[in-house]
Amino acid sequence: MVHCARCGEEATDAVRCSTCGQHYDYPCSGISEIGYRKLGAERQASWRCPNCKSTPATSGPDMGSPKHISLSLIMQEISNIKLTLNPLLDVLAGINDIKSDISLLKTSVEDFSTKFKDLDDRVRAVEGTKDEVLEMKSRLEGIENSLNERDQWMRLNNVEIKGVPLRDRENLVDVVSRIASRIQYPITKHNINFVVRVPSSEGRVKPIIVSFLNRYLKEDFVAAARACKNLCAADINLEGTSRIYINDHLTVQNKLLLNKAKKLAKEYDFEFIWVKNCKIFARKNQMSKSFVIKNDKDLSKIH
Repeated sequence: MVHCARCGEEATDAVRCSTCGQHYDYPCSGISEIGYRKLGAERQASWRCPNCKSTPATSGPDMGSPKHISLSLIMQEISNIKLTLNPLLDVLAGINDIKSDISLLKTSVEDFSTKFKDLDDRVRAVEGTKDEVLEMKSRLEGIENSLNERDQWMRLNNVEIKGVPLRDRENLVDVVSRIASRIQYPITKHNINFVVRVPSSEGRVKPIIVSFLNRYLKEDFVAAARACKNLCAADINLEGTSRIYINDHLTVQNKLLLNKAKKLAKEYDFEFIWVKNCKIFARKNQMSKSFVIKNDKDLSKIH
């Protein structure tokens, strides 16, 4: 039960003024019960009596009023939102750092791409000259082979004699004549173009080079020497027991080629490697065909 501030009568149900705090029954409040009910809780809490409505407020706002409470809540919410956004700001800063790193990475990739393109261009340029290099290599090999063939042709009438002891004031024509007599193929100085000793890269006794007037004399001389087994220095009245070897006068390149062929022949069980008319021949066995070895490429046939 409350007393109406206007009529002083007790009332079981009354409205309270949000400004003066006095209670008023519905007849004195100036609002019907139904109208008051329709105001809702928020407007009911801010309802003012007729006197307060007609009197301007002299005091400060009621700190407990719903309007102030709503503003406080809003400010609190804003503060909460700021607190929530602070970590997001850190995330945003991190994103900015990532963007910066990505930008640097992009620049690095672009630099790398430029360098790679430059390298690719150089590789393409080198590949473009590959055919030219191969062609020049082929031409060079052809020139070397031609020079070797020419040098070998110039030695076609020559024989190389190894193992003859060196003596002071020796007469090489006489030495060759004694060898010819021993192998039963007599010759005279008129059959010889020249005879000379040449330096040996192996540090051994200098071999003797004999140049005959024609190839037929030379071939017959070599054939007779090969038929005479175990020819040595003592057989031509020279001191020592060193073996004497008589062969075609090969170029340095063909000598190296012959040595390679002999090594491969041992490895692959080839029975025959020989030289005839200054050409190198090979044959697997007596049942197989022989073939000529002119250069390193032909060595692949020995297998």
